[in-house]
Amino acid sequence: MKYENVRLTEAVRRIRMIFVVGVIAACVLYGGKIPAFAEDTQEQYDSSQSSYGQLLEQEGDTSGILQFGGQIIEDEASDSSEASLAAANSKKYESAIVGAVEKFSPRLNVKSWGLTTRNVANVVTTAMNAHPEVVYVARYSYLYDQTTGKVVYLKFSYKPNARTEKKQLDAAIAEVNKQINTKNMKPAEIVLAYHEFLTSTVAYDTSGAKEFDPTTGRDHMYDMYGVLVKRSSVCQGYAETMWYFLRKAGVPCGVATSQYVNHAWNVVNIGGKWYHVDATWDDPASDIPGRSMHDYFLVSFDTLNSKTKAASSDYYLGRYDTKVGNVWKGTYSNATDKRYEKGQFWNGVEKVIFYRKGYWYSIKQGSQSSYYQINKYSFTNGVNTTIFTGQDEWLDTDGTALNKQYGTMFLAQEKLYFCTSRYVAWIDLEVNERKAWAIYDIRQKYVSGVNIYGMGYYGNDVVIWVSDTPSCTRKDAYYLGACMSHKWQAGEVTKQPTFTSQGSQKYKCSNCGYTKNVTLDKLKLATVTVKTKNTGKGISLTWNTDSRATGYKVYRRTGKGAYRLIKTVKGSSVRSMVDRSVVGGKTYTYRVSAYNSYTKGGSKAKSQYYIGCTTARAKNTSQGVRVSWKKTKGAAGYKIYKKTGSGRFKCVKVVKAKTRTYLDRRVKSGTKYTYFVKPYKGKTAGTYKKASVKYR
Repeated sequence: MKYENVRLTEAVRRIRMIFVVGVIAACVLYGGKIPAFAEDTQEQYDSSQSSYGQLLEQEGDTSGILQFGGQIIEDEASDSSEASLAAANSKKYESAIVGAVEKFSPRLNVKSWGLTTRNVANVVTTAMNAHPEVVYVARYSYLYDQTTGKVVYLKFSYKPNARTEKKQLDAAIAEVNKQINTKNMKPAEIVLAYHEFLTSTVAYDTSGAKEFDPTTGRDHMYDMYGVLVKRSSVCQGYAETMWYFLRKAGVPCGVATSQYVNHAWNVVNIGGKWYHVDATWDDPASDIPGRSMHDYFLVSFDTLNSKTKAASSDYYLGRYDTKVGNVWKGTYSNATDKRYEKGQFWNGVEKVIFYRKGYWYSIKQGSQSSYYQINKYSFTNGVNTTIFTGQDEWLDTDGTALNKQYGTMFLAQEKLYFCTSRYVAWIDLEVNERKAWAIYDIRQKYVSGVNIYGMGYYGNDVVIWVSDTPSCTRKDAYYLGACMSHKWQAGEVTKQPTFTSQGSQKYKCSNCGYTKNVTLDKLKLATVTVKTKNTGKGISLTWNTDSRATGYKVYRRTGKGAYRLIKTVKGSSVRSMVDRSVVGGKTYTYRVSAYNSYTKGGSKAKSQYYIGCTTARAKNTSQGVRVSWKKTKGAAGYKIYKKTGSGRFKCVKVVKAKTRTYLDRRVKSGTKYTYFVKPYKGKTAGTYKKASVKYR
């Protein structure tokens, strides 16, 4: 079975103190107190912290850290105030601890945290379990004041290849994120996606527990590195990886452990109810490519417990001592709901389920043992559709029927591979999902009774297993040769699209030779974007052109009214017109569409508030130059500009809409002045005509 746990021995927990003859002698001089030396495992605190006594170093307790093979444990601090302090600041502590570790810092000053020897393990455990991607810490210890018990420093030791392993794991996580896109997936789908990933790509590590090494730390069989890089792990690795990705995807989750069963798995919350998910026990220990059970997927605790008892007489108590911790988002309550245990498309499926473009593809036994069926399911409408059926018998070496379907599937992009006892075939999901092509026939080499029993990932390879027994204790292995990433050559247009019919373009993969035909849309005229501008004669319109157009249709609406065609402009190169039938103070919205005898193009609307032209008049008076104008419709005010001689115009006055004159007293005899009055409303301006006068 798949369960591993590592407990610290008393030898690892003990306080490490180094004594030498000189130190013992010094004990007398210091009245029985033994000072710590920076070079030893005890360290002298610096002068800024002289209020502390001598510091002792103690190995950190890792029995609750999942990456170290630990299990969920309860807080052992007997002082409730200390436990409360640790809980209240857990996020702050988590950020600081993980931040230091990610920088490979050897030591972290925690003087101000209020940590003690009674709660420090809980704080470090909480931080580490919240970041299962941190897999490169070999061990940790802490320095504490022997008088007060307060922890001053956390110390971290790292695996020899820590930086390299961090980069490798980061790359592996990025690859998973590339393969599994949970956008638009429902919560149950997201959980299923990562369940299938784990059961199809990871082999359970049956090598046995490894002894703790103070230099290299725990073996990677307990963590995400083992799962994603080495593709081999025990239950803690499965549970941590599931938890990590579910949290990233926003699904409330936690980790459950049982010391009696010596095992770790997950809990998830969907629709406000908790469920258990055990990807490890759904992944047969004797790893056979393509096998994935769903007996422990989204089940209640009662179901989980009863299945555990039935699994082995060694577990007759079930998972009675289950503890749930590391809960993200919410508080775990007993999982009692059983809605996913019946009537779901995965119920009874014993092979990996694959996702593509909104559908989940599965293979299972039909109504009779000699029949199989391939189904696709949509979470959107809840419909499970059979797309392909077949008949096949798996025979034993003596010719008797095994009365069970062992067919397996593997999805490589658009190709859905599946196997019968003798054939490997594939369905092109892009072309016809109800037609299959056989590509391998093992009867060319093997006699009846030797069958295909596995197909899928084994390590980083996609393989086919041929054996004379379903357990595959004896087997021959072959590469499937599936193309996992197409490299498309430049496309060849096989049919040119027109304005009335679609075209097509053919692409070929240079890796595998697969070809695909892509439909080219009918030709479309360009979308026309119109620009507007107020002029003295009306609103000027300009737009982009399309040489394939016969002309352009100009549509206008006034205010919030309906659009109406105001002009048809012929000629593909014509790009402007002036709408003279406008009235100041109104907003007009325009659309211009290119057209020809086949179609009409799209358009983007543009609105324009119209303000007419203001004509200025300038007249000498004894008091200065008087500028006057008539009312301009749509104007909320006027800006009066003045230029002296050949100088530059400057705004000299802004007046309200009711004002019609302006007296400029700042003039000199014999000097020429030019004026214009700009009508405006907000940021919209009308046009104007200038007036000049030589002051006498």
